[in-house]
Amino acid sequence: MNNHQRGYTLIELMISMLLGLTLIAGFGSLFVQTQKTATIQRSLSYMMEDGRYIQEVFGKELRRAGFLRNKLDITGQGGANDVFPAEPDALGSGLNFPASDYIKGDYDSAGFGATVDKPYNINLLILRYQLNDATELAADDPSSDNSPCTRDIHLEVGEDPAINRHVVMLYFYVALDTSSVPVLYCKTERQDLDDSSKNKSSAAEPLISNVQRLVIVYGIDSDADGSANYYTDADNVTNWQQVVAARLSVVLRSEDDNLTTTSVSYDVDGTTYTPTDKRLYRVYSTTIALRNSIK
Repeated sequence: MNNHQRGYTLIELMISMLLGLTLIAGFGSLFVQTQKTATIQRSLSYMMEDGRYIQEVFGKELRRAGFLRNKLDITGQGGANDVFPAEPDALGSGLNFPASDYIKGDYDSAGFGATVDKPYNINLLILRYQLNDATELAADDPSSDNSPCTRDIHLEVGEDPAINRHVVMLYFYVALDTSSVPVLYCKTERQDLDDSSKNKSSAAEPLISNVQRLVIVYGIDSDADGSANYYTDADNVTNWQQVVAARLSVVLRSEDDNLTTTSVSYDVDGTTYTPTDKRLYRVYSTTIALRNSIK
């Protein structure tokens, strides 16, 4: 009887190790690729949610711009100048609001200074309107139309926009936060035109992060037919009472960089930008008609 036993030869062991390492490398590469794909899909999902959210916020507030609930002063007289008084350096924006205007913006093609309190790039927007009813900014009413911009300026018990003439002013801008991430902020102020002791204002409220660019152009009704004849940036608006629409473009970037192998370009209002950080970029655009007009 032959009881000799044989193990694997060195060549067989090396081949086995090579096959094992190949399988491990393949599974490792698949895992890394799967993780990267999941990160990309998650980033795109977040960007889509943020894009829809900011379009909803801007749409709601722009449609409110110029709304009048009670334009009379305490003597029973009044007009647009009484409802929307002149406002120097509105909410610290550096913009001077003329009396009766209810929408105004600013534009800087070179970009603004990047600090928490000043705009980061291109555009800022300020709106004014009156409240519609007593529940619109109610503190504890679940049907209240509050937003992150207006939650700190709610009405007190007994305050009624039909009697107390309130004016809400909102200021939208992009600035860098303490981590140097560009964030879309809003500030809000509610004025009581008859009793300034009831005025309320909010600190800068962050809406969404990673806003690479905010671009707004305004539809001008130059022939008073109720529709925009052309669109232009804030610097070329000569009469803000003629603004009947706004075209908003928000450029969002992914939170993580190096998600792509090449730089991603995007186009906003006819201008192409190509960042070098290899993040994902998406442009969300919408045109919003202003419903209210003061004559």
